[in-house]
Amino acid sequence: MEDIIKEERREEKPKAEEELSPIVPEVKTPSRFLPFESREGSSLEEILKSTRGSPKVPLPTYYGEEVKVLDVYGNVRILRVRGEPIPIYEIRLPKLSEEEEKLVRIVRDRAIAEIQIDPESIPDPEERRRIFGRAVKNIMRELAPSISEARMNTLVNLVVQNMIGYGKLDPLVRDDNLEEVMVIGTGRPVYVWHRKFYMCKTNIVFEDEREILNIIERIARQVGRRIDQQTPLLDARLPDGSRVNATIRPVSLDGPTLTIRKFKKDPLTIIDLLKYGTFNLEIASLLWVFVDGLGVKPANVLVAGGTGSGKTTTLNALAMFIPPSERVISIEDTAELQLPIEHWVRLETRPPNIEGKGEITMDDLVKNTLRMRPDRIIVGEVRGPEARTMFTAMNTGHNGALYDFSVIQLSNGKFVLIGDLVEELFKKYSDRIETYKDLEYIVLDEKDRFEVVSVGPDLKAGKHIVSRVWRRKVRDGERLMRIKTRMGNEVILTKTHPFFVFSNGDVIRKEAEKLRVGDRVAVMMNPPKPPQYKAIVDPHIYVKISDYYLIPNGKGMVKVPNEGLPPEKAQYLSSVNSHHVKLIREVDEKLSYIAGVILGDGYISSNGYYISATFDDEDYMEAFVSAVSNFIPNYVPHMKGNGKSTVVTVGSKIFAEMISRIFGIPKGKKSEIWDVPDIVLSNDELMRYFIAGLFDADGYVDKNGPSIILVTKSENAARKIWYALQRLGIISTVSRVKNREFKEGEIFRVIIGGIEDLTKFAKFIPLRHSRKRAKLMEILNTKKAYRGRKTRRVPVSSEMITPIRRRLGLTVAELSKLASHYAGEKVSESLIRHIEKGRAREIRRSALKGIALALQQVAKDIGDEDAWVMGKRLQLIAEGDVYWDEVVSVEEVDPRELGIEYLYDLTVEDDHNYVANGILVSNCMGTIHSNSARETIVRLESPPMNVPRIMIPALDVIIMQVRFNNRKKGTIRRITEIAEVSGIEGESVQLNTIYKYNPAKDELYRTGVPSRVLNQLAEHTGLTMDELLEERIKREVILQWMVEKGIRSIEEVGHYIREFYIDQEELLRKIEKDASIELTEKVRTVI
Repeated sequence: MEDIIKEERREEKPKAEEELSPIVPEVKTPSRFLPFESREGSSLEEILKSTRGSPKVPLPTYYGEEVKVLDVYGNVRILRVRGEPIPIYEIRLPKLSEEEEKLVRIVRDRAIAEIQIDPESIPDPEERRRIFGRAVKNIMRELAPSISEARMNTLVNLVVQNMIGYGKLDPLVRDDNLEEVMVIGTGRPVYVWHRKFYMCKTNIVFEDEREILNIIERIARQVGRRIDQQTPLLDARLPDGSRVNATIRPVSLDGPTLTIRKFKKDPLTIIDLLKYGTFNLEIASLLWVFVDGLGVKPANVLVAGGTGSGKTTTLNALAMFIPPSERVISIEDTAELQLPIEHWVRLETRPPNIEGKGEITMDDLVKNTLRMRPDRIIVGEVRGPEARTMFTAMNTGHNGALYDFSVIQLSNGKFVLIGDLVEELFKKYSDRIETYKDLEYIVLDEKDRFEVVSVGPDLKAGKHIVSRVWRRKVRDGERLMRIKTRMGNEVILTKTHPFFVFSNGDVIRKEAEKLRVGDRVAVMMNPPKPPQYKAIVDPHIYVKISDYYLIPNGKGMVKVPNEGLPPEKAQYLSSVNSHHVKLIREVDEKLSYIAGVILGDGYISSNGYYISATFDDEDYMEAFVSAVSNFIPNYVPHMKGNGKSTVVTVGSKIFAEMISRIFGIPKGKKSEIWDVPDIVLSNDELMRYFIAGLFDADGYVDKNGPSIILVTKSENAARKIWYALQRLGIISTVSRVKNREFKEGEIFRVIIGGIEDLTKFAKFIPLRHSRKRAKLMEILNTKKAYRGRKTRRVPVSSEMITPIRRRLGLTVAELSKLASHYAGEKVSESLIRHIEKGRAREIRRSALKGIALALQQVAKDIGDEDAWVMGKRLQLIAEGDVYWDEVVSVEEVDPRELGIEYLYDLTVEDDHNYVANGILVSNCMGTIHSNSARETIVRLESPPMNVPRIMIPALDVIIMQVRFNNRKKGTIRRITEIAEVSGIEGESVQLNTIYKYNPAKDELYRTGVPSRVLNQLAEHTGLTMDELLEERIKREVILQWMVEKGIRSIEEVGHYIREFYIDQEELLRKIEKDASIELTEKVRTVI
């Protein structure tokens, strides 16, 4: 190989008189293109030789028609032919004699056998071509020494093209003016996409299908991929960055096809796009501000448009505006982006290998990227499930967070304070805490991930995994929002934390600060049933709790000193001068009831020597004493009565300590700090008896409500009791009220109201208090159930039913009859009319389900798919596992006054929401194929992307780009619309179009709609709109100066953008000295 390289450097110059056939003035191809030399009169040299005197070159023609030569370079002519819709790309093709064709085949076969050079060992393609060319020339010189040097070079080039190039396509692939090369089969011309003349037809035709297959198979081997009848598709990236797509039979009906999208080593920058008219200075500088975000809130941007509209070029140009201090991760199917950014990680998908394994999808990479601490994520092209993941990433902005006393519902049925949960994990992962701006977060290991209760797009409760936990300190001057609902749910969170709100039959996402009194927010009603566990007691709690363990030996009990864990056969605990206490291996209903009584109206003495509780009912007291006797045999508690009540004291230090340790009950005063023990949540039976003990001790029945109420000073306990009742299907409310007995302080009331829920309470909660039980049964026997309890009803509006009823041609009477049939109950005409006239604000779930099923059936019968979908949406609302609680209070609070130091959040995979204090709350750049901003939204919501509508407002800006033919300018690419996502109202995502394209003037114009992104920047930075305008003009000055100076390469443009971020004042002063008079004046307005 070294000898070949040395000889290549001494390459001789070819003789001038031996050369390829020259370009011709006339091309005749009536139905298909022929090889260049086969055409009559095709040689310019022959035409010149046949003339006398001054040579006169005839006008070029195309099958008798005159042609216009648009461009000539190298071996290429671009022709405009009358009658042809697109230009013709003509390249000189050598004509070979039979002997030369035979020689080329022999030399190629011998070269393949003899040349022992690995092409991949020579990365530079031109160097590779020269080295192989020298080796092939040696073989050819040996076989045909009489061939002239110039002709030999031509034949050698053909051999090399077939060995390591692309055969006939090789000169096309090597032409830097071409963007794409397209082979559409045999007997038809190859097409190319020219950077200047766009789609062109070439004079290259493949007559043999095998010739195309050889090129495709060579490419497949080069990239380590497979293409055959079982895998007839190939999509890959070549080592030089070019993108290849190939198809063969059977999917390609007319034979093999091949498309090569060439990688442009010198990509277009924002300066090129300004010169081409794709952008103007105002738009480019505004988008720079959006992408930059002024260091506080960069916009989530999506570039959309049809195939070949320039989406990736625009994305690449905009990505150059990312500050150089940020970590950028790009994800592409085929790596096309080129950025002058130092901290840039490039990821590329991988198809399955020959065995069908090892595939890495775009969605896999997007998920993985979220664990790589990115500041910016650029997704090259969005087509499928990765869209939902991308929007999940957008929603994981973590500006929204909850305060530390928010109760989170776990999928195992237990409840935790989000602050306690997150802080515990931060301690465990203290050496792996990562930061993002002022946020701290932890990526949880698989073993530490946990599930929370969340709600899917179908409004059904489910369980989803938490993969990250977050926290941040309250910011200086930050105010939080306290949201209260009619059913007593309450949560404190940041202004930007989203809620799920019911609006005209749809679920929209609304930030806390935008909530209004009267809004209906989603509250969990039917959580998924948690697993039922045995409440096994941790044996470590018994260490040193007594002097001895008692173990039966057949004759009695043997004392074993308590110096560690209890022996396997130990049955009792004992100390000197104490009663034996049963050693409990598993908590049962009786012990759970005792814990409820103690936490309700009892206590464990501060020295831990006894338990005391007060009783005002004989049955209730007997239930407690009987339960205690199961654990302290032959023991009678001390009782002291005063006529109205009796104080029962259990004087066993061992038993008191055991209860304290098992249930985590504090000793001494506990009214404000007690909590619902985790162990009673292990299964529903323990929970039922624990709640019974609580309400026997501290609950009361209100006949006027009618309701049963528990009062406590512990907010945490009240929230968890609400959850526990919910697990049993009992809906309750929690209200915060002033404590009338004291000047300061608050108490919390857990209220079960309504006959339906009181009936469930009586059925599931085994109250032992005779008077409370009697009052409750009296209410149930004398009061009728009200069918319209808030939780059993859903909000309704005329827009939900009227349009679909009319679309299906149903009368009110017909809908009433059908709905009654499907609901199994009367759905009256008057109800439907009241809804349609706006007089009814709510409807029974059962009635709405009946209406929904009726509408779906009629839609199905007449084949109206859209109407069926509308009916299905109503059914999902009727059957959802949430109810829509009315907001009654929205107020700002000072976190410091509430003692809030940290705020917390979770990253919940898939549904990206979780339940906090009963209320459902929620927790990158890309390109997409579409033709308008509205269509982009539709595509995002539709299969296969399936982005939930509630996630879409995380997207800030949509840039629409198209490619079309302009009569004066030919094929052009233009930004036709810039829209901002402002939120969701009713059934649709709201878009604000801030710029629109005027095709008559070929320019973007302002619509006059205020920019939401600029308003957000003003809010987050404290800048006025005039100051934001100045920021935009600064960037406009930089761009205009680069246009003036002809600075356009990616390196140069990237350099000056970087300089702007490092010291913008210095760069602006430099431009002031070096700019035109007009631009100098503009610079002075912003310095």
